Amino acid sequence: MIKINVAEIKKHLTGKKLLQFDAEPAELDIAETDLPVSGLVHVEGEISNVGDVLLLKVHVSATVNRSCSRCLKEFAAESSADVLEKYYPSGSQGVENDAYVYEADQVDITEPLRESLLLAEPLRVLCKEDCLGICPVCGADRNVQPCRCDTSTVDPRLAALKQFIKY
Repeated sequence: MIKINVAEIKKHLTGKKLLQFDAEPAELDIAETDLPVSGLVHVEGEISNVGDVLLLKVHVSATVNRSCSRCLKEFAAESSADVLEKYYPSGSQGVENDAYVYEADQVDITEPLRESLLLAEPLRVLCKEDCLGICPVCGADRNVQPCRCDTSTVDPRLAALKQFIKY
């Protein structure tokens, strides 16, 4: 858990506190199965008093171990996200159920940092933009050596439609 003491910035209407630190993935409750982070998570930004709420505005980044969606090669790449969240005082009227609240002078910023880093991870990643992938016939990595397999097989259910294609 990462808690920030906001007693000083609550005293001033436009008070703010700069944040710049590195955190272990475990401090953000990020398990290896959730996101395989390599090294530390870097956080940089600020938390400020904007009247009746506190505004968290930070950039979070980490190096993540990934597997290419085409060739299955393991590689490491940077993952980053911008976080912009409001924190309401505990007991405020008209606050939504899923809004972030804080009590006394402690703000827990763990969950927004964790969520933003997990949501920034793409569903499909490539080791390089022009990755050729694996041959579906022989299983060779086409980035290493080209193969001469015939990959133009047609689904037997659609074979009758092949007569309409003119070469």
